[in-house]
Amino acid sequence: MISALREKINKAVSETGFGLFLRRYAYLFIFAFNLIVLDLVFRIVYRGAGYYLFLVNKIPILFTLMWCLILTGIAWILPGIIKRIYIVLITSFYVILVLVHCGMYSFKNKFFSFADMMFADDGARFFSFDYIYIRKIILLLAFVCIAASVFAAIIVPKKEKYKPTRIISSILAVAIGIVGIFMIEDAWLSDYVSVSWDSYRKESDLYQSFTDTGNCMLLTGLYQYTMRDFYLSANLESLFNNNKEAVLEVTEYYAQRELDPDNEMTGIFKGKNLILIQLEAIDTWMLNETAMPNLSKIKSESIDFINHYAPLYLSGGTFNTEIMVNLGFIPPFYGSKTGVYTGNYFPYSIANLFKKEGYAANSFHNSRDQVYSRGLVYENWGYDKFYSGERMGMPNIELDSDLLAGFNLMTAKGTGKKFFSFIITYSGHGAYIGSVISRLHYDKFAALYPEGTDEMYIHAMAHAYETDLFVGKLFDALKEADLIDDTVVIFFSDHYNYYVLDDSLVMKYKGVYDEHLIKNVPFFIWSSDIEPMTVDKVTATYDILPTIVNMFDLDNDGRYYAGNDAFSDRGGYVIFEDLSWYDGKTYYKVSDENQNIDDFIKARNSEIAKRVPFSNRILLLDYFRAIKNN
Repeated sequence: MISALREKINKAVSETGFGLFLRRYAYLFIFAFNLIVLDLVFRIVYRGAGYYLFLVNKIPILFTLMWCLILTGIAWILPGIIKRIYIVLITSFYVILVLVHCGMYSFKNKFFSFADMMFADDGARFFSFDYIYIRKIILLLAFVCIAASVFAAIIVPKKEKYKPTRIISSILAVAIGIVGIFMIEDAWLSDYVSVSWDSYRKESDLYQSFTDTGNCMLLTGLYQYTMRDFYLSANLESLFNNNKEAVLEVTEYYAQRELDPDNEMTGIFKGKNLILIQLEAIDTWMLNETAMPNLSKIKSESIDFINHYAPLYLSGGTFNTEIMVNLGFIPPFYGSKTGVYTGNYFPYSIANLFKKEGYAANSFHNSRDQVYSRGLVYENWGYDKFYSGERMGMPNIELDSDLLAGFNLMTAKGTGKKFFSFIITYSGHGAYIGSVISRLHYDKFAALYPEGTDEMYIHAMAHAYETDLFVGKLFDALKEADLIDDTVVIFFSDHYNYYVLDDSLVMKYKGVYDEHLIKNVPFFIWSSDIEPMTVDKVTATYDILPTIVNMFDLDNDGRYYAGNDAFSDRGGYVIFEDLSWYDGKTYYKVSDENQNIDDFIKARNSEIAKRVPFSNRILLLDYFRAIKNN
């Protein structure tokens, strides 16, 4: 069939002059044009993903042209059948990537990174097409590009002689493309300073840090984005860079950092047990007396941080928060290899600090050890053991109310040790519709709310209720074991509830109409011997660890942590994923072109332009092992 179609096309095209040229090379032009159209249309459709105006920016156009030279040069030199397969496979690969980018953007408001593969296991378990929306024009684009690649493969000449001119031209095309990419980088994207107030708007800084997927895609185009993202996500950069010099820069930066001084909260919990609970997707609007009566009561008796935010630097929102709370660092926005967390040396992790004080340190979560490689990760972070739902003996791992199966392990019963237990709840996780939890509790909450209430709102409340059952059981068990007066319990949410699938609904529920400020989530500290207190200072996830270090008087001065003790006079602002920030009074939004930039904003931007990348480098360089070995 393919041969017959090729013959028909050949009969329609002259064997001399321009017709002969078409017979020999039309497939290459179609292949190259296809790649250009795929990139261009994709960036046109998603031009709102950042502030770079692609039509007036030469950089992405040049990158795409260089990649077309490379990919078509390779196609030209390949033999017949392999050439046909190559053309279709390369096109299909990038078409699939575009679809993945679009799906990711519809759910996470960011494009795909290869580092997201680290979270693939967890994502696959909860994947639902309800989360994904791909525009019809993109689906049409995908179909047209695949069809064009098949057509190009069909019209590849049956026999192509390996003449010297063909071989030399192919190699030359690839070489020009590769050299061109390096020249583009050197000319416009190599000057990485990251110290000025407006560094986030410099093309070179954006490219070198590669933290903002939207702007990076608009700046580089589909093909260079793919290559650089893979290069950084796989940490190939370390093979070509002088790590000794980078380690020295990190040391010099943190040597001059001002430390948080002691304050009235220093050491108030010294020697007490700690249960640190990360609430999965429990948002501010869910924490009410109807859905969560136990947690609402505890919150009213706690030190309540009402302006606490959970920025999402990684697509795996839960693990994103685990990193910051356990290690105190801001993870690289483009991600990193799992080995960073399973193999690096972390002497100042929260588990290691408590173990240094003689505590038993264990972590608990409903899901399997393999998800996010937690079995390996938590051991490397200093925990005695990570207990999955199965290992705890939970009857149903989806039900937080069954977490009490691990109570004796959580309280280190029989060891004679004080305990630090890190617990991650589960029941707030989506997808909601059709879940075990919704089948158990949906009708109960549907009856409590008026007709016409959003269905997802009711599902969310049903899931919140299941988490609240665990909290009630935990406090009852602590009282029964006579541990309640000697145990501090700290609650915080990993991220805002994006499982309702529509951020406009979340904004409506919270009464906050901004994509960053909806990340305000619960964070409060309970102990039987403290007076309730409301703290309106802005805090972020990365402030939790230094706050705990201060209140338990752990052996660490906090200089390497990205955040600050919440009770100090330092810090007091949240850094969002695009380096926008908010301190309760000033909201600096990167995408706002009309914002007045005063000296205060410039100074804060300069501070952030150092704080974030240096925190990233501690992880990427395995900094503590490097200085230990030196």
